[in-house]
Amino acid sequence: MSGGRLQFSVVVPLFRTEKYLAELLDCFDAQRPGDYDLEFVFVDDGSDDASGDIARAWLARAPYSGQVIRQDNGGVSRARNTGITAATGNWITFPDSDDLLSDNYFDEAAKAVGGAGSDAVLLSANVWSYDEGSGARRDNHHLRHKFRGNTATVDLQQQPTFIQTQAASAFFRLDIIREHDIAFVDGLRVAEDAVFTATYLLHAPNTVVAPLRKSIYYYRRRRDATSANDLTTTNPDFYFGRFDRGYVPLLELAQAQGDVPTWLEYLVLYDLSWYLPREMERDRKATHLTRDEKAHAVRLLQEVLHRISEPAVIGYRLTRISAEVRALLLTLGGYALPDAGLIRVSERGENVSEVCYFYQGDLPTESVESGGAPVTPIAVKSRTLDYLGQQLLHERILRLPKLSDARLILDGQAHPLTVADDDPAAPDTSDVPTWKRIANRFAAEVVCFTFAPIKAPTAVEQAAALRRQRYRTALRTLARTPRFAKKFADAWLVMDRLDSAHDNGEYLYDYLRSERPDINAWFVIKKDTPEWERLRERGFRLVAFRSLEHQVALQNAAVVASSQLDMEASQPIAPDLYPRNTRPWRFVYLQHGVLHQDLSHWFNGKDIDLLTTAGVDERSTIVADGSSYKLTTDDVVLTGFPRHDAVVKASERHPYDERSVLLIAPTWRNSLFLRKAPFAARRKLRTPLSQTDYGRAWMGLLQAPALQRLTDEQHAQIVYLPHPEFRGNTPDLDFPDHITVLDQAPDMPELLARARVVVTDYSSIAFDAALAGSRIVYFQFDQDAYASGTSHTQVATEWDYGMDGFGPVTTEPADVIRLIAEAYGDKWPAVYQDRIRRTLPVTDGKAAERITRLIESKFGR
Repeated sequence: MSGGRLQFSVVVPLFRTEKYLAELLDCFDAQRPGDYDLEFVFVDDGSDDASGDIARAWLARAPYSGQVIRQDNGGVSRARNTGITAATGNWITFPDSDDLLSDNYFDEAAKAVGGAGSDAVLLSANVWSYDEGSGARRDNHHLRHKFRGNTATVDLQQQPTFIQTQAASAFFRLDIIREHDIAFVDGLRVAEDAVFTATYLLHAPNTVVAPLRKSIYYYRRRRDATSANDLTTTNPDFYFGRFDRGYVPLLELAQAQGDVPTWLEYLVLYDLSWYLPREMERDRKATHLTRDEKAHAVRLLQEVLHRISEPAVIGYRLTRISAEVRALLLTLGGYALPDAGLIRVSERGENVSEVCYFYQGDLPTESVESGGAPVTPIAVKSRTLDYLGQQLLHERILRLPKLSDARLILDGQAHPLTVADDDPAAPDTSDVPTWKRIANRFAAEVVCFTFAPIKAPTAVEQAAALRRQRYRTALRTLARTPRFAKKFADAWLVMDRLDSAHDNGEYLYDYLRSERPDINAWFVIKKDTPEWERLRERGFRLVAFRSLEHQVALQNAAVVASSQLDMEASQPIAPDLYPRNTRPWRFVYLQHGVLHQDLSHWFNGKDIDLLTTAGVDERSTIVADGSSYKLTTDDVVLTGFPRHDAVVKASERHPYDERSVLLIAPTWRNSLFLRKAPFAARRKLRTPLSQTDYGRAWMGLLQAPALQRLTDEQHAQIVYLPHPEFRGNTPDLDFPDHITVLDQAPDMPELLARARVVVTDYSSIAFDAALAGSRIVYFQFDQDAYASGTSHTQVATEWDYGMDGFGPVTTEPADVIRLIAEAYGDKWPAVYQDRIRRTLPVTDGKAAERITRLIESKFGR
């Protein structure tokens, strides 16, 4: 206290945030004066940069009291606890050293304490996102409903949706913390904020929260994705500590006081609504956990959810969660699935319906009837819901002829076949007067037409919605004009990557252009690429990706066929731009390579109408009963690849004994890259490739004098083909003069047909090369990391490189050159050729024709 004035203690942990701290200190300098004082406690948590020195220098010149405390590194929780011990104010808050604050941050908090929020025990600042890359600041937090209107205080007992998950953006009464000896869980690095805040509220004399609408806390999204939130899945606390040291003791404390309050149930469910869906994301799935670790994580989830009531799980609406995740929450909590919403029906074309339902334990007895007569499904499967390997909940998928009076009978009980959408997002329940809605709409119109600088977030949001609505109407109208309706009527839009071709898309389009001119086919690619001119000269009808013409074409298209599955192919424009908010075309995934890993967590998030395959194992893995893929036997067809047609033809032109190329073509590693930006051609590397184990391993091979001597003896040419994600992305690499580096997409069939030996690691290029007659050597220096999923996005399947691969496997750099030499020799085990013939049976050169007829038969034209 200072002369009886309100004092805030500001505790700031410091660890390797030297380059961000100055911006936060500028925010402190810019604070609007008010009826309050500030005390700063910076805790240097063993940081090995200048963060502590920067804080000391700032305190020396700032008009505030404070100190910098240095301690050995112990994590953010211990640092905050140190700050609590040193604090002397009435209220305490814990902003992170890389975030930002609005200029009125503390003044608005002081006004709340001295005014209508005087009975509050917690002040909640309004969290906005700050994108470091673009500089954009957005009011897009999922709990932003708390700040609608001008509510002074909220009691969580009456309004449990006003949860507080962050300590960094909250203010706590220090006397309550001291009286009950409340502390952050020492060493806990995930969910530590939520556990501390909830523990505080369970001990507080009431649960009254004051939402500070005008105090803005800007949460930084780092450009290099190195914040704690970006790295959580590599922290054991993400799967274990947050539960056994966080939520379980917290819920036990609540139970000791009586029933677990609804607000606490919602707080835990809010966290789980982000935690579980990550298992369906290829970049975040827990592929690095062992089977026992996954089982332990599931048991911890059960311990938590057994303390959450069934009504809370069913009634939770703070965030959008899928019916699948809600059913899983109920199952792990030990609750039965409700009848309502158990069965979901959707259309799979004009003549096929898909019926899905969840079931716990064993499959129920099942039959389908129509008009009292049994109906035979077109395809059926039980799908494993691969959330940390749990085996308690499953999904049943039935493909049926479209029938108006069909019913599904499970264990003797008939169920109606009605459509059930995923859970809606939380409604905005704020009470906005009519006059204010009219004023907001007027302001929105002004912003929409004039871009006037009105400082009204609601008006700005509504203006954006108005502009979107008008663009949508204009686009749909343009698509219906005779010019475009005729030009793109029932079009097939074919594509590969945004900036390159030479894949199954190009080879399918080439077939359509030459053999099926009756099909209205177009090829989609970015216009500002070298490939655009090459394809134009070949006579391709081109559409520039995301151009107005492309958006119009998508309104009229019948099919989109792509060798890529990223959103630029499967969702090139937002669904709301289509009539009825639904795309009119069917998506055919031509694949980039033969699938030999489990990518169900990637495939299942995409709306695939047809998947073409080239290998018998890949198809059986996808459609097998008990697999994690949603696709069934009528979605997945063994057709061969259009690119393989060209590979076979090219290999016939190049007898094996006349080939001279040693091709080195490893795949990429997800761990080396930042997350891909939407519609970006490629990802950005986290660090220069030469500084990674991957770069050192492959450059070590390419630069080896022994490799050069071997190729000189064999009169061979060494060609290095970087994965497309690396092309143009590795200026730090220094290649020897005798290495040919292909930094542009090559003619792959021709390249493989000239390759005598191909060295790769896990790339599906081995399948194409084997088909071309090349000999394969697998160099897997990081086998353990790759198999565990810590370096890549794959999930292991029964495919084994040693038992199923097309050549020898080594993890040792010293053995690679020896195996290459053996591959150049006369003796090569016949077993490899036998495996190739069994794995890739479709080699008649008619894959493009087969795929074309299949699309016509399934979707028409």
